[in-house]
Formats: sequence, structure tokens, C-alpha cells
Amino acid sequence: MTDTSSKPSTSPGRGARPPGPPGGLRSALAFQRSPLAFLSATVDKYGDVATVEIPRMPFVMVNHPDHVNHILKKHQRNYDRHGPAHDMARNFFGNGLATAARPGWLAQRRLLQPAFHRKHITEFGAAMADTIATTMDRWETVRAGGGTLDLTDEMSDLTLRIVVRALFGMDPEDAMIRRFTGAVATATRELAAYMQFPLIPLSVPTLGHRRFRRALATMDEIVYTMIERQRREVLAGTDSGSLLSLMVRARDADTGASMDDEQLRDEVRTMLFAGHETSANTLAWAWYSIGRHPEVEQRLREEVDRVLGDRQPTMDDVPALTYTRQVILETLRMYAPAWQNFRQAEEDDEIDGFRIPAGTLLFWSYYLVHRHPDFWEQPDRFDPNRFTGQDGINGEAPAFFPFGTGPRLCIGNTFAMTEMQLAIVMILQRFRLEPVDSAEIAPKASVTLKMAEPLIVRLAQAE
Repeated sequence: MTDTSSKPSTSPGRGARPPGPPGGLRSALAFQRSPLAFLSATVDKYGDVATVEIPRMPFVMVNHPDHVNHILKKHQRNYDRHGPAHDMARNFFGNGLATAARPGWLAQRRLLQPAFHRKHITEFGAAMADTIATTMDRWETVRAGGGTLDLTDEMSDLTLRIVVRALFGMDPEDAMIRRFTGAVATATRELAAYMQFPLIPLSVPTLGHRRFRRALATMDEIVYTMIERQRREVLAGTDSGSLLSLMVRARDADTGASMDDEQLRDEVRTMLFAGHETSANTLAWAWYSIGRHPEVEQRLREEVDRVLGDRQPTMDDVPALTYTRQVILETLRMYAPAWQNFRQAEEDDEIDGFRIPAGTLLFWSYYLVHRHPDFWEQPDRFDPNRFTGQDGINGEAPAFFPFGTGPRLCIGNTFAMTEMQLAIVMILQRFRLEPVDSAEIAPKASVTLKMAEPLIVRLAQAE
């Protein structure tokens, strides 16, 4: 890591409007066609603060970690989740924790925080490991038959199974749960398609929009059934200790308020997406990176042999899996799954000498901030050693926000890191993943940062 005392470039005049590319349809199409290339070119030409004028959603782009901290920490009360980007997100999440604005957000956070205490994550650890082991058993059949796997799909399926089991405390093979996970997959796919071309409102009944609405209806039907079941079990004292039952039991310490069924539904939607799509993409990118760096795989295997041997990991093992954690953190740096973020200024402000009027939409890309050349040596090189001796989440690295920062730091970060560490080491215990194609895979900026091509691997038995 390079000198962290680097400062943003000085603006040409205090109170000036940030410069930027020509506005209108041309910029909109360039942003739509290739967001990362457009944003990178904008930073290269105009610097770390730029105005981007595109129809329906003009924004000011910021690209320096000081700017991110200004918005999310130092002046977070002046920036809230408003504007068209968050309106679109509410089509999927409802008014869950990820999309809620003040003042309601703080009350929601207080209600949800106890469910994500480390003691509960520890309780979920055994279920995570069992779910991963079940997937590995299925993979063994594929290996024996000489077949291949699409690892992007496999990681999505695995993380969805993990989060559904944690949420509902039910076997992922249960018929209702399988119907539910199918609806989640459809809704996620259609939302990604919509976000690629959001000019047609969801209210217009296109084929894709109808599929999206049907999938949401199926999800809601099952979630409300599960909420009713959990309420009965909580009253009877027979609940499973699932995330949903913890949320049903949650009471505000000051007011005694609890979540109604609609709020519970919105939080379940949020956790389903935030708890599986982002982790799935991170794991896929981790395996892609491991496959291209044999020395990284060797160190991972040495750690697995030293810490675990052949036994299934427990939560007590997770703190010792330090290099595995470093690999995940470096993957999050290079391929941040939540690659973009927005906030709207409530009052006039100034960033790096540029005027930010009230109502301005602020945008930044973690994909670019995490590769800022002022803070990372060879930022496009995969090197887990960058995070040696670091927790990685608590701000030691100034240009690294894997789970956000400030009061709205992702509530599920411990859950996510735990499931990803367990998944990597348990897969390494049983298999070698051999990419069928050695070609580079480019990132595709959709709702999350996906792979532009599937990652196809052949399975070999671990030695």
C-alpha cells in the first residue's frame, strides 16, 4: 500500500460546479453499455469529482476515499437514500434496511442488530457447514462422471441455500423452500435485466416485468406463510432460532415496538438478495483469481491442512483461517460485488472545493475507489498479502469499503465473511477446481458485479 496521506486534487475554484463529460443521450448510452469503462474514462479525464448529466438520473461522481468518508461518516446526516436509484431498488427490497431512509432506518437497525450478534452467527455456523457439505456430496457425483460445473451458478445456488436455511431454519430441499428459491432466482435475474435498461418502468407489463412480478408474488406468499408459522412457534416457545424467528421476537428497547408482517417481508427480501447474490459473486471471483494464481492456491491448501486436516470446520476454526480471509478481502477489493452506491444531499454542501447543492445525487463506484492508484501499488494485481495482519473491515485500509462504512456498515458482514471462509476451505478439502478455459473473464456491472462469461470448471479430487 502506498502513502495514505495523498489528498484529492485541488479544484479550479471554490464553489465551482464539477466538470464532466457532455450530457444527454450519448453519455447515457455509454454509461448503459459499459458502466465501468465510462466511469473510468470520466475519472481519467476529469478527476475525482465529476458531473455526469444523463436523462432521469444526473449525478455527481466522486472517486476518492475521503469523499466516501465525507458522505458516509463525517457528514452522513446530510446524505440519505433518496433519488431514482433507491426508488428502483425498493421495487425489489421494499422498505428493508438496505433501502430505508431516515428517520425510520435507525429504528429498523436497532430491531435487527441483535439477530446478527456474533453468538447467533456462531449458532448458524454448523448449518452453514452442513449445507456446504451437501453441495460437495453432489459435486462428487459430477467429479466421478468427469463432468463440468458452471461455478457462477453453483456459488449462487450454494449461498442461496445457506441464507434460506439461516432465515427459515428449514431444509433447503423442502418442497416449499425449493419453490421459494426458484422464485428468488427468477426475481434476481429479471431485476438484473431491468437494471440494464431501466428506461421502461416496471409498471409496463413487458414479458420480463410480468415474470418479475409473478416471482415477487410467489416469494411474498411463502414469506407470509413462514412469518405466520414463526409467530405461532414463538408464542408456543418452539421456534427454531432462525433469523426470521429472531426478527419476530425483536422488540425496541425504548418503545417496545416490533416489526409488522410487511416490514418482516421487506427485511427477508433484503437479506435474501444481500445475503446470497453478493456472496455468490465474491466466491465466483475468488475461485477465478485462485485459478489464475497457483501460489495463492498452494498457501490456501497449506492453511487448510494446518488448521483442519480432513475434519469439517467449526466456528472455532474460523479465526485461524487468516490467509483464507485475506483472499476474500482482496477479492472484495478487486471485484466489489456492490460496485456502486448513491446518496442524495439534503442541504447544500461542498466536496473537494466543488459546490454540492441540496438535492444533488452523489454516486461512487467501489470498483474504482478500491483501485485508486494513490492508495494501492499495482491496483489491478491480485495480491492477498495486502491484508496481512488486518481485519480488513474496520478501516485500516483507507481506500477499501467492502461492506460500506459509518453507521450503515453492512449488518451482515460477519455472516458473509463466515460463510465465504467456510465455503472456500471445505471445497479445497475435497476438490481441485480446474478452469476449462484459461481466458480472462471481464466484469459485468449489473445490479452486482458479475462475470461477463460463466466460469466453467472441471473437478479433480484434492490430493
